[in-house]
Amino acid sequence: MKTQKIIVGLLILGLSLISCSKNDDDIKIIESTPEYPMKSLIEDGVIELTNTKINSPNTFELGYKFKTFKNGKITALGIRVPDNDTYRVSFWNVDTEELLKTMEITSSSGLLSFEDIEPINIESGTAYFVSINTNDYYIFNDGGDVMFPAETNNILVLGYGAYFGQSQTLPETYVKTAYLGMVDVKFIPNN
Repeated sequence: MKTQKIIVGLLILGLSLISCSKNDDDIKIIESTPEYPMKSLIEDGVIELTNTKINSPNTFELGYKFKTFKNGKITALGIRVPDNDTYRVSFWNVDTEELLKTMEITSSSGLLSFEDIEPINIESGTAYFVSINTNDYYIFNDGGDVMFPAETNNILVLGYGAYFGQSQTLPETYVKTAYLGMVDVKFIPNN
């Protein structure tokens, strides 16, 4: 009987050592699914394309203000413009009025073009603004219907903003019934 207890004890010990082996190469980090707020609003039919402007005589800083429901990071900026060219894209903290990132992105005539950036940590509840400086743009829902605020996944788009001219200026007023341009972010929420 004593021999059986020793054999069972050794068997249990051996099985526990085998099942508890540690191999760090097998550990997988699961990252949250990336979110593209404006792309999602368009694909979900929340906003609809109504017109296109190419080589408009006026240039604007066009974009949208948003907040997130979770902390996370912005890892890419993107544009969709109806002409092939290079455009300045800006990313702002609205609450502090700090310009966090500026970059040039080359468009692919009507296709969504994203460029990776060094991740920018963002905080839930803080207002941010992403914009493109352009005279080529799409017009969405110009019928006067209220579009914003609009929620998609972990992001609340608060409104559309524009500043007339080529200067890199954060708009001070926001519209809830239209959206011009097509600039976007790649947001990865924290788990």
